[in-house]
Amino acid sequence: MWKIVYILLLVAFALAKGGEVCSVDSIAWVGEHDAFDESQMAPARDNPCDAWKPLAAKLERYYEDKGFVAVRVLGNLRGEGPSRLLELRLERGPGYVWAAPENLDNGGTKAEVFRKLSGLEEGDPVSLSDLERSERKLARLGYYEMTAPTKLFRDASRNRIIPAFSMRRANVSRAEGLLTYSSEDNVWEGLVDVELYNIAGTARDLMLEGFSGEDSRHLTGSYKEPWIFGTSWNAVVRGSFDEDSEISEKTAVGELGVTRDIGFDFMLGVFLGISNDGKLSSFEMSYVSLDRFILPRSGWRMDGTLVWKMDRPDSLDNFLKANARMVAYMPLYGNFISRFTGAAGGVFPTDATLGRMDLFALGGLESFKGMQYRMLRSRSFGFSEFALLWQDGYDLSVEVFYQPGLYRRMNPGHGWAREQNYGLGFTQYRGNWSINLYYALRNGCNYLDGILGFGVKTLF
Repeated sequence: MWKIVYILLLVAFALAKGGEVCSVDSIAWVGEHDAFDESQMAPARDNPCDAWKPLAAKLERYYEDKGFVAVRVLGNLRGEGPSRLLELRLERGPGYVWAAPENLDNGGTKAEVFRKLSGLEEGDPVSLSDLERSERKLARLGYYEMTAPTKLFRDASRNRIIPAFSMRRANVSRAEGLLTYSSEDNVWEGLVDVELYNIAGTARDLMLEGFSGEDSRHLTGSYKEPWIFGTSWNAVVRGSFDEDSEISEKTAVGELGVTRDIGFDFMLGVFLGISNDGKLSSFEMSYVSLDRFILPRSGWRMDGTLVWKMDRPDSLDNFLKANARMVAYMPLYGNFISRFTGAAGGVFPTDATLGRMDLFALGGLESFKGMQYRMLRSRSFGFSEFALLWQDGYDLSVEVFYQPGLYRRMNPGHGWAREQNYGLGFTQYRGNWSINLYYALRNGCNYLDGILGFGVKTLF
């Protein structure tokens, strides 16, 4: 359809100028080439004389991603009249491989660590697509700020290309305090979050989170040791502690596992753990293609987790806990951005006897925003969210959101319950400091009885 429209436009343009439409009648190749090259350029036949150029650009990009960075597809039209002969020549030049990546700026990271973080493997064929993916990966890690475009230097004697990045150390480690107030229940809650990234330039990460509410307390932490024994695997130690004073229940969990990056966007992890009432094993996988770490504007993030808990007092109560989450950012116009979120989780089999701490903890910024943090426990849930954001660079973000969902109620209110949350949020950065303010409401809630949250964060 579009090809017909394109040809008609060319015909109309030529007639308006009183000229003839030029088209490719046949294609002749000069020099070395193969059947693949012919198949890629064949669609130029019986099309306008300029139609070969985008096909040539596509073929050049293909060879650029195979290490032939100097490739050129040259075309020359022969003959007179509207039907022409297209003469093509492919000049690939020598193939190149990657040399060790370099950083021209002060990244605050050891050279060998930066090379591993880039994702570019020394000795692999040069790929400009991989170079772009590497830039995006380094940007969303948050460890660095790009200060200049990446440069490529050629080592002709060894057919190597040296990628030279300009990545300056960024203040990405953070300490954050969040205070929320529910006017409906007259309840104050507090949360403290400390995240240390790229400790001493070694790509080691440490995260701690503590929460205290009226009836519950929660503490979690994790530590990552990268590239154990010189491999591509990372060792991760993590643990959590939950206390619910309302039912006098406490749960402690410790886990040890390994993770690794697959390509530039995927990560998988396997964990083994033990709790005070059983053993558990976990499998996790994530995909991240966000354009940056702070206030992303485009890209995706998808996370999935499977947890098998066993060796409980009653062996019939072994169960599988599965959940997944997806977030997509899409620019709309100017500073306006849309964010789509979806999440779902369930415990199987559905008739297993579970403790309160085995259920999903819902409520707060990561799930149902109109509830207090970790207010609700449920066997299964699902929600979606649409948010419209206005972002001013890295400094300011204002958003409105709507979030429909449902969850499985615990006894005695057995059955599914619908949930609708909506509200607005505001984030303002000033140098290494930021403040966050949001107000969220639930369905059926009075407009003055929502959740008011105020947070302060510092980067260092």
